[in-house]
Amino acid sequence: MEYTRIKRLAFLLLAVLIFAGAVTPVGAYAYNPFTDVSESDWYYSDVMNAVETGLINGTTETTFCPDDNLTYAQAVKLAACLNQLWWNGTVTLTNGTPWYQTYVDYARSSGILYVDCDWSKHITRGQFLSIFANALPSDALPVINNVPDGSIPDVSSYDPDAAEIYFLYRAGIVQGSDGTHSCNPDGFIRRCEVAAILTRMVYPYARLRFTTDWSGAQDEPETAYFVPEEPAPEPETPKYWITVDFYDRDDLYVYTEATTLGMILYHNGIELEDGEVPSVDLWNDWLASDMTITVDKYLYVEVNERQYVPRTRTEIGVDTIPRGEVNVLVPGADGESVMHYVVVYKNGAEIDRWLSWEEVITEMVPEQVEIGVGGSIVGKDGTVYTYSWRKTCMATYYNLYNYTYSGKYVSTQTVATNLDYIPIGTRMYIRNDRYDFGYRVSEDTGNLGPWHVDIWMPDDDPNAPLMSVEGLVYDMEVYFLD
Repeated sequence: MEYTRIKRLAFLLLAVLIFAGAVTPVGAYAYNPFTDVSESDWYYSDVMNAVETGLINGTTETTFCPDDNLTYAQAVKLAACLNQLWWNGTVTLTNGTPWYQTYVDYARSSGILYVDCDWSKHITRGQFLSIFANALPSDALPVINNVPDGSIPDVSSYDPDAAEIYFLYRAGIVQGSDGTHSCNPDGFIRRCEVAAILTRMVYPYARLRFTTDWSGAQDEPETAYFVPEEPAPEPETPKYWITVDFYDRDDLYVYTEATTLGMILYHNGIELEDGEVPSVDLWNDWLASDMTITVDKYLYVEVNERQYVPRTRTEIGVDTIPRGEVNVLVPGADGESVMHYVVVYKNGAEIDRWLSWEEVITEMVPEQVEIGVGGSIVGKDGTVYTYSWRKTCMATYYNLYNYTYSGKYVSTQTVATNLDYIPIGTRMYIRNDRYDFGYRVSEDTGNLGPWHVDIWMPDDDPNAPLMSVEGLVYDMEVYFLD
């Protein structure tokens, strides 16, 4: 029951917000655009209210056509929109194909309508009241009039729409005509009558009070009225202090009944600016306690930053250059880009950023280098030798028995070299697929070319005949030992 009461209050308040307020007295309207509606007409206030509050429109900008009859399609549209406004607080229904199909589907799914109709035909008063009796829940239309069954002269309790017609009579939505409260259920309903019914459906204070029970009345029927029992006063509605804490403008303090932030801001003429985000939902979070609501300010800014992209380096370990020495294969080059970021500020402080896109000015070229790493070999004597680097050299042999350039007598460790390339004292291991001369030291020199090794060996060395036949060997591997 409490939920229903709050729902009703929200509906009525929203009607005020959407439809611009209470019923205005006759003659007090700022502007009457219709040439066919005058202040002397009984329906003048109802039409003006219904039009000004958006409940119904004129047929043109200057005519309302109050005596025109309503079609079934037009009636269902009004009932569907009224029902959606009650439950959702807003109307989002739009025309379909044909234009009225959206409203017919909604009315059927919502329990407003159970029959199929010829939608283009004029609707009778009885059928109109039957549809509108289901447009709002029953607790939105409480009984305020004493209308006994069978007391409406032209509506018996057995008529098809009797229950709905008596329901709306008792709720003060309609009262009939000619002093006897006749309904004329088979006649067509006019647009002026529809405007009056819509106004009474939305605004309880516009509803009619009367009675059709003349069993004890002394006066004529048209002057007799039913005065309902005064309802018990509702308990006092609690109120709360709500503080709206804005980041960069004055705070708002209100003392209010349970409401939403959207209603508070509307009543105080405040609109949220671009980027302002409250800590509660504007319309769906019900504020029913003392609380502070923060309204943060978010700003999204594009920031462009020029950035150098350092070249990457690929290192290839090789044993063909001295250990630690670097040989550049591809020099590479640094790149340059403009980085386009989206930066998010919350209340003036940066809280996030992301790269939107990168604009490449100059492509980065990766650098490639060789780095000497050395290695190790196992000699023919089983000894493991570590070397700084290796090189494929030309090789010859000689067998002169004499003292070397270094002053030592030749031996099986002696090798002669071009000292500009392989200095005296350089330790080596020399071999290839056919020969293995083992451990050697540069101890001699002669008329030798670059990277030429002249290997000394005795006459009885088994490699000597082979070297003599082959002459100059081009693929001798020389390992320069640590």
